[in-house]
Amino acid sequence: MLWIIVTCISIFSCTNQNKSESITMEHNQIMEVTTFRIKPSIDPQVFSARDAEVEQDFTSKQPGFVKRQSGIDGEGNYVVVVFWESKQEADASMNKFMSDPSVEDYAAFIDPSSMKMSRYTLDNPFSAEDSHFVEIMAFNVIDGTDKDAFSKVNKRVETEFTGKRNGFKQRLTGSDDSGKQVVAVYWLDKKTSDASLQPFMDAPIAKEFMQQMDQSTMSMGRYAFLNQ
Repeated sequence: MLWIIVTCISIFSCTNQNKSESITMEHNQIMEVTTFRIKPSIDPQVFSARDAEVEQDFTSKQPGFVKRQSGIDGEGNYVVVVFWESKQEADASMNKFMSDPSVEDYAAFIDPSSMKMSRYTLDNPFSAEDSHFVEIMAFNVIDGTDKDAFSKVNKRVETEFTGKRNGFKQRLTGSDDSGKQVVAVYWLDKKTSDASLQPFMDAPIAKEFMQQMDQSTMSMGRYAFLNQ
């Protein structure tokens, strides 16, 4: 999220500022992240094939659709990431998905007790079309953290470390309605992502960044994309 510190000289100028910020945020892309496991009785190859059909025949045809990605980690946990032009269009698609008989069988593949979904408003649009691997980290910042200072450190992670690594494609940041932060880092493949893990932990800017996280709220997944 972009955090803006504004000194309002009058009620009129403050109102205009808030309206301008609202318009800007409404036009930022939404990243919808759904994680889950499939039921033990489901063949992963059957699920992968049906997942590709759902993307082609249903999700990609919804208003506001930008991009859909499905992935799996080393422990069999799945992720579906969908980018939307607005929260309203994401909501409309989800409501239709829950009642559309054409995707009813797909939903039945998923263990409902394992499913979690979050939506984040992004600072920048998705552009990593040639990526095959993503790291997604969500967390709250420590109470009392200066939001503007955190935003600057967050951006420095890319300019001083991640953006310089071999295989780096894009780093997206954003937040949900409660203020929870997300960082999604797109890589060429798992090999280039793996190669950056330990150097990241050792980098001074990474330590500064992580010191501002509430570690108890942090979750991270690393996923290779399906159907690519």
